[in-house]
Amino acid sequence: MAKDRISMAQMVLGGNRIVTYDILSVRCGGQGFERPLVPLEAHGIVELDNTDNALTPCQAYQRLLEGSEVEICIWAHDDVTIHDPDWLDRVLEPFARPDCVTVGLGGALSLGHPDLYKRPYRLQDMARGGYRSNQTDWQTHGEQETGSCRVAVCDAFFLAVRRDWLLKIGGWPVKHLSHHGLDLFLGCEAARHRKETWMVGVSCTHHGGGTSTKPIYRDAKWLQGGSLERDHQAPHEFLYSAYRDVLPFQVKS
Repeated sequence: MAKDRISMAQMVLGGNRIVTYDILSVRCGGQGFERPLVPLEAHGIVELDNTDNALTPCQAYQRLLEGSEVEICIWAHDDVTIHDPDWLDRVLEPFARPDCVTVGLGGALSLGHPDLYKRPYRLQDMARGGYRSNQTDWQTHGEQETGSCRVAVCDAFFLAVRRDWLLKIGGWPVKHLSHHGLDLFLGCEAARHRKETWMVGVSCTHHGGGTSTKPIYRDAKWLQGGSLERDHQAPHEFLYSAYRDVLPFQVKS
């Protein structure tokens, strides 16, 4: 992992306070996280090389978290390109709200079907609803949002998280999640602790989105002994069992 770590953004977050952040990414086969550079981004991206797929994505995120000492950790997949030059200011701005703990570039207004616990468990009942973003192919995902809004959950391809809050809730749940559901976990924890999750309509492209169906994922060392199907099902079953106190939940647009 690179040691050129801490970048500093001179954002006004209530009281003209400077906020520190790290841009974190796990190398696992994509072209890399690409974005317009900003003047204060002096040290670039903190990368963890996981091209051998020895770690689960969740374990890799936890390792990056443990190596960071900043206020805002920004995790981005290695197959994302950001187009807006003011993307960083826009991502950090919602953190001026004391209760905001997560910001993404795509998000959904609800998680879980209203009848989630009123009928036998079905994977489909754990789905998101009302997804919006400013992704270049937003039409294939949901609605377009060029501004910002509060959401129930963000999409995992880009997650900015308040570090002290994530540590307070125990960090990433490496014993329960591997690849799927990291974004849903954050949304559930925010709902449980009555915190806020936001998305900002930064223009971006998520080139992959289907990595989990490709050989590089299927053949990952950490998945051996399991299956792609089970790796998709198990996280949702965990969330279904662990967050009965908050699921289903939604926010107003």
